[in-house]
Amino acid sequence: MSFKENTDIVFEHYEKKIYDQKQLLEISRALNSTLDYKYLIDAILNICLAQLQTLHAAMYLEPEIDLGIFKLEPQSIKGFELSPDEQNYEIKIDSPLIHYFEEKPKAITMDQILQMEMLNKIPDIVYLRKMGAEILVPLNAKGKVNGLLVLGDKMTSEEFLEDEKEFMTTLANLAGIAVDNARLYELATVDMMTGLKIHHYFQTKLKEEMERCRKKGTKLSLLFTDVDKFKTFNDTYGHQAGDVVLIEVAKQLIGKAQRHHIPARYGGEEFCLVMPGATEEEAIAKGEEIRKAVEAMVVKNPNDDTDLKVTLSVGVSSFRSTDRNNKDLIERADKALYQAKHSGRNRTICYKD
Repeated sequence: MSFKENTDIVFEHYEKKIYDQKQLLEISRALNSTLDYKYLIDAILNICLAQLQTLHAAMYLEPEIDLGIFKLEPQSIKGFELSPDEQNYEIKIDSPLIHYFEEKPKAITMDQILQMEMLNKIPDIVYLRKMGAEILVPLNAKGKVNGLLVLGDKMTSEEFLEDEKEFMTTLANLAGIAVDNARLYELATVDMMTGLKIHHYFQTKLKEEMERCRKKGTKLSLLFTDVDKFKTFNDTYGHQAGDVVLIEVAKQLIGKAQRHHIPARYGGEEFCLVMPGATEEEAIAKGEEIRKAVEAMVVKNPNDDTDLKVTLSVGVSSFRSTDRNNKDLIERADKALYQAKHSGRNRTICYKD
C-alpha cells in the first residue's frame, strides 16, 4: 500500500469519526429536548433503526423504581414479532447478563456472547437469541445499567463494525441519561395508579394553554369526566374493585387522547382532558368517543373475577376570550358535568349559558 493510499484511509477514518461525533451531538440535543417519557423511547428506537440500518429494535426498561427487573413496554419495541409471553419476559437486574454489563458497559454482538461460557447458556441469552437479537447495548445513568437496547440484524446482513458498536455504546449512554431524567420527571408529574398527570401539572399546563389562546387566538377545550355512581360502586364491590375501574377508565382516556392532549386526574374519580387546538364540536365528539369506550368496557372484579360494568358522564367547555383564569374554564366544564350527571348520567353535555 502506498503512502498516499494509507493517508487516504486514515483521512477517511477520521472523517467518519468527525461525522459520527456531529451525529451524536445532534442526537444528544434531540434527546435532551424532551422529558416526555413515551416520546423519548420512540425517538431512541427510531434513531437506532436509522443509524444501524436494521428493522428490529427494542428497549428493556425498569417499569417502576426498585422493582428489580427490566421489561419491554408497549412503546419500546419495533419490528420484533413476539408472542404475549415473550413480550412479558423479564430480565432480572441481578442477572449474570446485567452484572456483565455493569463491569463492561459496551455494545456486544450475540456472536461474541456465545463465545463466553459464563453467559452463552443463561436463560436471558437463550430468550434473546430466539427473539432475533444480534447486538445488545446497555443503557447507563449515574454509573448503573438502567436499561438494555436489543437490535436485530442489518438489512444488508453485514456484520456490525467496531465503529458502529462504539457509536451505539455512546448513544446508549446518552439515551440512559435522557431516560433517567424523563423517568424522574414522570414520577414527579404522573399519578402512579392511573398513569394520568397530577392535579398541579394539569393546572400549570392549562394556564399555559390559556395564555397561548390569548396571544395567538387559538382554540382550547376542556373535558371533565366522572364515573357514574362511583361511591355506590365502591360500597358494593369494595375499594380494590374501585381502583381497577379507575385504572381502566384512565386507560381509555389516555388511549383516546391525541399526543398533544393532556389527560389528568383532577381528583378522586374525576378525570379531565385538556385539548389544545380543539373546537367545541371536536371536544364533544372526543367526549362521546371516550364515554362510549367506557360504556363498552368490561372490568374484572379482583375479588371474585366476575364482570363489572360502569358508565361515564362528561362535561365540555371551551376557552373564551373573557376567561380571566383557569377557574373560569374549569367551572364551566364542571357545571356541564353536573348537568350530565343530573339529566340521566352516561352522556356528554357541553356548557351553554
